[in-house]
Amino acid sequence: MKIVIAPDSFKESLDAHQVASCIERGFADVFPHAEFVKMPLADGGEGTVDVLLEALNGKKQRLQTMDPIGRECTADWASLEQTFDGIKVKTALLEFAQASGLDLLTVEERSPLTASSYGTGLLIRDALDKGVEQIIMGLGGSATNDAGAGIFQALGGKLLDKQGNELTGGGAELSQLASIDLDGLHPRCKEVTFLVACDVNNPLCGESGASAVFGPQKGASQTQVQQLDAAIGHFADIAQALTGVNHRDSKGFGAAGGTPLGLSLAFNIQIKAGIEMVLDALDADKVLEGASLVVTGEGQMDNQTLQGKTPFGIAQRALKQNIPTIGIAGSLGKDVEKLYDSMSSLFGTVRSPQSLEQVLSEASQNLTRSARNIAATLKLGGQIFNEK
Repeated sequence: MKIVIAPDSFKESLDAHQVASCIERGFADVFPHAEFVKMPLADGGEGTVDVLLEALNGKKQRLQTMDPIGRECTADWASLEQTFDGIKVKTALLEFAQASGLDLLTVEERSPLTASSYGTGLLIRDALDKGVEQIIMGLGGSATNDAGAGIFQALGGKLLDKQGNELTGGGAELSQLASIDLDGLHPRCKEVTFLVACDVNNPLCGESGASAVFGPQKGASQTQVQQLDAAIGHFADIAQALTGVNHRDSKGFGAAGGTPLGLSLAFNIQIKAGIEMVLDALDADKVLEGASLVVTGEGQMDNQTLQGKTPFGIAQRALKQNIPTIGIAGSLGKDVEKLYDSMSSLFGTVRSPQSLEQVLSEASQNLTRSARNIAATLKLGGQIFNEK
């Protein structure tokens, strides 16, 4: 019996590799002779670089850069060579959250009006300086709502007000934008292929946009949400003269505080569902061949899981090969019933009402215990029905 274990991380407690190991331990206790194939996954957010780096044998590059509020920090990107039609392509893997992530700030430090993606732009610039031909960047876990303006500025672009002064940074200040200058952009921007991996389809602006949906998570009040929505919408209006498209309503442009907008001024970007990009890179369809069961999971499964999250993505691939999928989550949220179209069963691991601190500290044993109970139930079911 071949069991493919393909989870995402349980945020703030276990990375995807640790989750896969916990599930394997639980199942192996009941099915010691099964073949277990671990395939840790990510959907474009935190952990994407590590997942792809291990599978594709790349090398980490470390850079001194800046966090969302302008402090010095250290961040990594990864370099590797991929082969397409016999041609080797030097590729950079980056995570937006490495230099511009919400996890870099305390709750008190969150500053959605002024937080900048400049530090991520420095990572991209370093990759360009080192001669990469393709850049793959995962969006997710962002602390910024500047529509990628900081990235654009770090690459040499200028955002100017009516007096010709350069904007200092942050989403709110984009309301003062009068013109965009591309002359100083890094000369290699148009030479590289740039793939943006994200797990949301939200547009840049409006009720489903970057500011309205994700701004509150970054500390924005309702008044600040409206201020940011208007500011990045104004950015989109000014950018239209250069790109030929107004991206206010473009799908996926709401990811990472609207980051695709700033990227689109510097690169010819392609937006892909993060989980699909990761599954293709890992040749997941081949890994699934011959499997009897897929076990996946993430920290919380709810109606957002259907919007391109890891468990839904791998379950869809398994479904095409008629392989049943079981989902294990730290907790089950709203509207999980819709997931039953893709997964045979869903389980939460938290065993009783607990504080968040206790839930996070006990994540490993709760997950292993839950996996063992699921495996034991599968074995018992097989015995009962075989007897009949």
